[in-house]
Amino acid sequence: MNYKRLFLGISIIIVMCIQSIPTFASVSKEQKKPAILVAYQSTDGIANSDILFLETIFAGISDQVQLSSVQQVTIETIKNIDVVVFVGEDRSNLPTQFLNAIKQFKGHLIAFGKNTEQLPRFEKWQFFGSKSLRTLDGEPLSKLMNIEYVKPPKGSEVLVEGTNLNAKYPVIVKDGNTSFIAKTNFLSNDNYILSRELFNLLDLQEPIKHLAYIRLEDISPISDPKLVKETGEYLAQKGIPFYMALIPVYVNSESGEQVQLKDNKELVKVLQHLQSLGGMVIAHGYTHSYRYTETGEGFEFWDSINNQKISSISASDDPIKMKKRADFSTKEAYQHYLGSIDEIEKKYIEDKIKLSIGKLTELKLYPISFEAPHYAMSSTGYDIIAQHFTSIFGQVQLSDDTWKRMGAPLMISKPSLLSDMTLYPETIGFIDPSRPEPLKEMEEKIKKVQQVPGSVIGGFYHPYLGMEYLPEMVSLIEEVPNLEWLDLRKSKQIVQSENIMIQQEDGELKVVSHIKWTDKVKQRMGENPFEMVLWILAIIVALFVIAFFIYVVSLRTKLRKRLFEERNING
Repeated sequence: MNYKRLFLGISIIIVMCIQSIPTFASVSKEQKKPAILVAYQSTDGIANSDILFLETIFAGISDQVQLSSVQQVTIETIKNIDVVVFVGEDRSNLPTQFLNAIKQFKGHLIAFGKNTEQLPRFEKWQFFGSKSLRTLDGEPLSKLMNIEYVKPPKGSEVLVEGTNLNAKYPVIVKDGNTSFIAKTNFLSNDNYILSRELFNLLDLQEPIKHLAYIRLEDISPISDPKLVKETGEYLAQKGIPFYMALIPVYVNSESGEQVQLKDNKELVKVLQHLQSLGGMVIAHGYTHSYRYTETGEGFEFWDSINNQKISSISASDDPIKMKKRADFSTKEAYQHYLGSIDEIEKKYIEDKIKLSIGKLTELKLYPISFEAPHYAMSSTGYDIIAQHFTSIFGQVQLSDDTWKRMGAPLMISKPSLLSDMTLYPETIGFIDPSRPEPLKEMEEKIKKVQQVPGSVIGGFYHPYLGMEYLPEMVSLIEEVPNLEWLDLRKSKQIVQSENIMIQQEDGELKVVSHIKWTDKVKQRMGENPFEMVLWILAIIVALFVIAFFIYVVSLRTKLRKRLFEERNING
């Protein structure tokens, strides 16, 4: 009888193990992130803003994404790749080595835009050139949208289509492990559509939860401590991890006068208090202004007047309009000129970032991430920031020619443009009290964003609004199913400058600072040289007074000694 029970027990265990094998295999397969190669074709061989944004979107579903021109893709390049994403920007013949590599590639192939008909897998597809759409995915478009018109083979699945009058055109099509997407520009609302369909195209399990965050934005030395405190404490009392975007120095746009955060002692105490309640500090530049623009309104790491990279370090210098390629006789001379501008920009940004980290750390306010003012910054700027921060909040500027080519993926990502920094995207905007319905636009964006699996519900709130809209904003976000508040205290974040190291990991914050008094003096001289000159003069005058006092005392002492000696002789 005992043997029968033992045999029965062993049999049950074996059956359970056999049944569990597919489950484990399935979970393992679902959780594996694919290795993705984004191979682009462009006229000059450089990735433009559309290509960079597509790479940013794919970086949201995998942390193994590479970006490469088709000219550099070989059979060896794609040997360990699971997904090849081809982006065709201009009509031209694709390189033979790239076509041979794709011919042997067995994984997922997703093709965007032009020249797709040259790829071996698309021999049975019919291509008819460019068409215009008036609606996309059932929604009317504000202006005509151009796509590449294709007729896929039988058995294909049209996931998204558009229309023009009575004609229907496929926009996103899947045929097994081969897919076609009829356009390359996804910087507008169609970003939601593409991001939503990627999981279907690549047969990936859709994430269940949505991460969310609220940033208290543009807190500067002139912010009202009372309003900052009540908004921060409200979020803390609700158990919501929150972020404080801090600007250490305020610049008066009319006089150029600077106000230091340390001068507003009440605000500093409030910020330290909120930090102790779980508020996390984001370094939001140093002055949030370039030249003498007003803090919070002006840009800092981009020349918005000339719409170009930073070309002068000092605010007293006249802004210089950057030269174009046509101004130079040779390509080499132009490249040398661009290199000189890069050096100016690097020094400017490096100095500002060191000051920002240093000023905040001095006040025991420890930044664990970064946000560029107005999200504007060149690729050179991102390279500099990545040397100091492991993460960044907001959107990404996708062009070195204009700040107006900007966007944010809907998921947390590590795009190549950000030099290995993690991007926590801003996806739902902010409350604008000047609108008739201040919360309406945010509400509509939340509805769109939550339709994308795994998307981030990220927005910001200006504390100067007080509590007027904050509870409603929180309620709108908390209505999203499967919501989880983003808490960077549970992740690993590193912020560093020449003399400072801030490390946030698993709820523990470690700070090492080696700021010398000589560094503080140099910094003070750079910020306000006139004040320092006055201090130096005051010190010199004080030294002269002290020397004069010592001299007088010495004379009196000698005189007394002489009188004493003469009295002794006479006596």
